[in-house]
Amino acid sequence: MTNTRMLTRRSVMFVKTETTYDTDPTPVEGTNAILALDVDIKEVREKVERPVQQKFLGIRPSVLGSQNVEITFKIELQGEGNAGTPPRQGTLLLACAMDETVVSSTSVTYEPVSSSHSSCTIYLYKDGRRNIITGCRGSVKLIAEAGKIGILEFTMRGRYAAPTATALPAPTYETTIPPVCKGGAFTFDSKTTLCVGLLEVDLANVLANRMCLSDSNAIAGFEITDRNPSATINPESQVETSYTFRADQLTTQRQISQVIGGTAGNIITVTVPKFNIESIEYGDNEGVLIEQITGECAINSGDDEIAIAYT
Repeated sequence: MTNTRMLTRRSVMFVKTETTYDTDPTPVEGTNAILALDVDIKEVREKVERPVQQKFLGIRPSVLGSQNVEITFKIELQGEGNAGTPPRQGTLLLACAMDETVVSSTSVTYEPVSSSHSSCTIYLYKDGRRNIITGCRGSVKLIAEAGKIGILEFTMRGRYAAPTATALPAPTYETTIPPVCKGGAFTFDSKTTLCVGLLEVDLANVLANRMCLSDSNAIAGFEITDRNPSATINPESQVETSYTFRADQLTTQRQISQVIGGTAGNIITVTVPKFNIESIEYGDNEGVLIEQITGECAINSGDDEIAIAYT
């Protein structure tokens, strides 16, 4: 008897930038494959209830309203291997309302942008079933934890299309080994002596459904209408003789940065030029007192709250 069970681990993802919104650019096996973790896809169907008044108690059957797809996943933070060459994960950053600046043979930098937002198509194979999700836009959170591989955590929304039975393809992935978060300089307002175990930077884009009467799913697409970026760090507590975070709270903005990796083509530098501390709480790390500090990533001159540079 043929085994028809589908396995969670047998999953493949392809991502490609759309030239025209909601037009499938057809990702290919050789250049568009992305290694993803913890992939979760949710087919969102709105139930339209019919609370009509009638002789009998009970309900009449609900009907199908709008439809879209939500997809969440993580990928390892890594460079392409050659400085100045965009990494494949850049396609996803572009679809999160970020812009790409390439300096040949030197760097590729991603920063927020307020107009002309990109979009992408995602092919997600769940064993023998293929989901094609066009018109994808979303948001991203970067997580750098000491001793672990850096992570980009994406939440995307795209157009719904019924999945089809399709055999798994044979993808070709980038071969660069993602760097571990160790040995890279962490800087807070030019201070490099802080011992920080975690840096999180959340772009926190606001995504809106474009409701449309003439669309077959009632949603014509998705727009990024705002962002509320924030960052979190957890330095070990020190006797505050030379520096005090509390004096800065909601008063003075400081630059923070973290370098991840040390090999050319696979170095990632995360920078927040105007970190505005909102809250400071005490925490514990195996008996060591730490400060859990959360704040806004405010604009400097505009569209520059966060920068992710690959060098």
